Amino acid sequence: MDAGIVRCATLMPNMANSDAAVRHCKERDIGIGLHINLSEGAALTNERDITTLLAPSGFLMGKERTRKALDENAIDPEHLERELRAQLEWFLDHYGQPTHVDSHHHLHVHPVVAPLLAPILSRYGIANVRVPCESLERLPWELSEERTAWIHMISAQAKSAREIFDSHDLRTTDHFRGMALVGEANARKFRHLLCALPEGTTELMVHPGACDPNADDFSKDPQRETERNMLLDPALPALLLQRGITLCSYSEL
Repeated sequence: MDAGIVRCATLMPNMANSDAAVRHCKERDIGIGLHINLSEGAALTNERDITTLLAPSGFLMGKERTRKALDENAIDPEHLERELRAQLEWFLDHYGQPTHVDSHHHLHVHPVVAPLLAPILSRYGIANVRVPCESLERLPWELSEERTAWIHMISAQAKSAREIFDSHDLRTTDHFRGMALVGEANARKFRHLLCALPEGTTELMVHPGACDPNADDFSKDPQRETERNMLLDPALPALLLQRGITLCSYSEL
């Protein structure tokens, strides 16, 4: 962000360092969006009001169990709506209007969640939302069958969600890339994605950071530093100029 490469980010409202993250973004005058989190950590709504969204521990159920419960229509839509509103209102109270909305594990485009979320965003005056529909055509590296199936599943849900978001006048980028980079990122693959961008606007999802050996599996993955170094490659500005790529944020759509 300080180098001007990353132009927008989203923030989880229900994690231990959420308040500190808001302060950092305000200090740097960075526009950020809301990263809805329905799967990890503690919910912001009182436990008794969203019981079907929670594990017996009282915490959110985790990535796999939450998606399975949504697939099986085992979560009360009212419970989902309460937590969606609670996270949005937390963000508005602590930061202000988000530049856009996306979600942890792309659950905002799930066919159960998207129809609930779209009218909420519209009523709160939020204009932009991520639609993670990613093409794997001409990808020059091989993905595992599991990763490929995951991307196709998310992209299919995103395609359906786009119609719902469009009906509520919610904007998004023309294209999306980044799921194929998860766990696979390096400077060469990043350059390929940049050189193969289609015409129009594209959100390129990345997860740069510092590898923390004392954190969870995601945060201690060396990929965090690989992605950070990839984005800070001294040759990157020249490549962007050569390819006619203009960096922007969701607030500029």
